[in-house]
Amino acid sequence: MSYYNYITEKRNDSLELKELMTDVVNNLIQHKTDEIKPGVLLGLIQSGKTRAFLGVMAKCFDENYDVAVILTKNSVALVEQTIKRLKSEFETPINARKLYVWDVIKMQNLDQLTGYILQNKVIFVVKKEMKNMERLHEIFDSVPLLQDKNILIIDDEADQASVSFVNDKEKAEGIDFAKIADSLSQFRLKLKGRNSFLQVTATPYSLYLQPDNLEIDGVETAPNRPAFTNLLKPHPAYVGGKYYFEKAIDPDSTAYYVYKQVNDDQIDYLNGKGKSTGTYNKKSLSNCLRTENFKAIRDAIISYLVGGAIRQLQEKESADIWAPNYHSAFVLHTSVTKLIHSQQKQLVETLLEELNNLSDTELFTFLKYAYHEFELSMKLVVDKLPTLEEVVIQVKEALECKFIGVTIVNSENQVVELLGEDGQLRLDNPFNIFIGGQTLDRGITIDHLIGFFYGRNPASFQMDTVLQHSRMYGSRSEKDLAVTRFYTSVRVYNAMRNMHFFDNNLRENIEKDPEAAVRFIAKEGNTIKPCGPNKIKASNVVSFKEYSRFLPIGFQTKSKTNIQDNISKIDQIIQPILNKDQEGVITLEQFKNIIALIDSTFTYEPQFGNVGLNWDTNLVFKAVELALNDKNTSEIGLYVREGREASRLKNNNSTFNDSPGDGRTDNVRTKVMAENKPVLMLLKQRGTKENGWRDAEFYWPTIVMPKELPNYVYSED
Repeated sequence: MSYYNYITEKRNDSLELKELMTDVVNNLIQHKTDEIKPGVLLGLIQSGKTRAFLGVMAKCFDENYDVAVILTKNSVALVEQTIKRLKSEFETPINARKLYVWDVIKMQNLDQLTGYILQNKVIFVVKKEMKNMERLHEIFDSVPLLQDKNILIIDDEADQASVSFVNDKEKAEGIDFAKIADSLSQFRLKLKGRNSFLQVTATPYSLYLQPDNLEIDGVETAPNRPAFTNLLKPHPAYVGGKYYFEKAIDPDSTAYYVYKQVNDDQIDYLNGKGKSTGTYNKKSLSNCLRTENFKAIRDAIISYLVGGAIRQLQEKESADIWAPNYHSAFVLHTSVTKLIHSQQKQLVETLLEELNNLSDTELFTFLKYAYHEFELSMKLVVDKLPTLEEVVIQVKEALECKFIGVTIVNSENQVVELLGEDGQLRLDNPFNIFIGGQTLDRGITIDHLIGFFYGRNPASFQMDTVLQHSRMYGSRSEKDLAVTRFYTSVRVYNAMRNMHFFDNNLRENIEKDPEAAVRFIAKEGNTIKPCGPNKIKASNVVSFKEYSRFLPIGFQTKSKTNIQDNISKIDQIIQPILNKDQEGVITLEQFKNIIALIDSTFTYEPQFGNVGLNWDTNLVFKAVELALNDKNTSEIGLYVREGREASRLKNNNSTFNDSPGDGRTDNVRTKVMAENKPVLMLLKQRGTKENGWRDAEFYWPTIVMPKELPNYVYSED
């Protein structure tokens, strides 16, 4: 009996996926893998990692592995999800009593592990917390026959506990090995047969970005770097950071319309900050459809209802009579505090109640703005839209008939109750609004997620944590994407975009040379430390490579009187350099002078909604210096155009413009100029009030990195 043939045929796996799973197994057999040198299966968030590692496990069973130990995130929900997935995918061998699956914490009678059962295949699912680990030890101590078996250990969400460090004030250096990692190491010392260790992750920073050596109490410790890495390519329907952060500057992509900017004060208000009582008062709730305090969440909920209604009407037209009704989801994730979740549920329910109390004419007025905005993105994927009148009727029915579920998800038991047989959050209603925090991260899959309001805004962002909150990643249809909206602050969005490029560059390096992947961090001073120490702080790390762009976003200009002298100084520097095509070459000194003058013309004030978005020119200078050194040149290309009319905002004035250059002319030409040097593109804007400026000419710069520049990740601290 071939477990691998069974599962790949049942799932109709692609040739590419089967080749990957076979390669992983071959690597496990050929390499000695342990907690110091694990094997790694590296995928993207929501990209099918579980599917892949279950196939690897099946193949290992065919290669005489007897037992699989699957370590899951410290979450009851994820354990439950994993058990359901195993029983679903291996239904036939389980029913044939050829394969046995246990949650170790629920195993009461170890006498059931008889010699007969142990001559078959066995899977233990273990939550990564100490009681579960102690139970795993107890099972193997009580059943010595298990210790002689060939065992595959699969560490799912490997970056989270297994190779981490924890704060320990009693240690001289303030860190010690995490208890889970130590317990796992002790467990493996008991094993007498062949055993292999595979770590599965989408956020691999703690695995690859560790120091060459680390001393704890004077004892040098080897880094937990991979023995091998296999990259899982995303399936064709996968939508991730490339869509949300790279295609977002393309007006011909639905991604251009996805991001909706939310002011920090709106998120603060949702999180109970700045109010004397710490709760929403009755007056603000009763006026929630009109008060500015709730504008962002109100617009988001209304937009979600309109987008969900559009998709319901579209699917109703195309589906056969027995096809499941279209159900969608919206996630509100701004806090981990249960009190805040309860308040937000009350707010959302009040919003829905107030919408339901509107007259038909008033409801029409509230919905039409969101509908017309969706027209812009929907026309990119469909020829015909449901009419506004049809959408209003659909939303009105949902409001009147209570077709909208509002659910708090802030405890593991609640998540378990909400999981379907496929391990995803069940969408029981046509519209499903989930309010929660930490529980809505790793491993929790939400189908048809078309609205995501994210407001976790810490002082510094931990990359793996924030990326794992990106529940909008995964399998998404084009029609769903056309009505998908992502709401967060500029600071959070920029940090997430930063993380995407960092993450993408790391994967590219691993693909080119896994050994080099741990050495591409550029840092001032000492070598980089393991992140947090095992978490990378995204707020002070920036990644760039060939053709990467640096430009200020969200700035406002100072008044014409205050900036015209500096604009004249810039003109005096560049005019003698430019040829008839308005192009030329400048030195690093000239470049720094121009950028400093431009930066002095910008302002960041509360009235412009851009406090904290100041352009980091030091980072730009460092990047250009690295590029000049890499290309062994002292020249920086200069590209200048005048009389431009770029708007400060885009997407119906909901988001700061992040692409002043014309994609068909400016961007194409500067890319050609960046063949062997960095390029400074200066677009002189008229700066009219109609475009959101202050009736003052100014320069909007974009720096383009040269072709074939190595991947760099730069951090000042």
